[in-house]
Amino acid sequence: METVEIYAICISSVFAAFFVLSFRSSIWQVLEYVALLLRKVLIYPHVLHRHSSLGPWTPAGLIVQIAYIIANLYCLEFWKLTATKVGIRAANLALINMMPLFLGTHLSFLADRFTVTLKTFRMIHRSAGMMSFALVLFHILVVVVRGAGTFSLSVPENLHGLIVMFPIP
Repeated sequence: METVEIYAICISSVFAAFFVLSFRSSIWQVLEYVALLLRKVLIYPHVLHRHSSLGPWTPAGLIVQIAYIIANLYCLEFWKLTATKVGIRAANLALINMMPLFLGTHLSFLADRFTVTLKTFRMIHRSAGMMSFALVLFHILVVVVRGAGTFSLSVPENLHGLIVMFPIP
């Protein structure tokens, strides 16, 4: 890049900053309005109302959960790898997903540290636990189907899966 181009970028960014600053009150009003609309559409309505073991589910919570599941499925890369490697990757992902479960001594301590509500951190904790459980079940299924029907505990990946399946209370 030549000095003239660098100078042009700097001058134009200064003018752009002054332009944005001159309209900051209008921009702030627009952002507040958009945030209010998003709350009305994604956070306030319930897809599933409170139940004894489920809910309440909001569209935003549902989107976050679906994105979490899709991210874990994408990390498995089952369309690229062999079944055995996908099983091992599922065991490793289960261990990675267990990290939020063992970060601290109490959930309220972690919620305070991450500056989220206790309800939100409980949802994160519950989602990570269910995902770890599902990944370990998938790992065991792959090992049993591909490994001549045995589940040997002498293999380190199987021991990790056993730890995830039966956590210490």
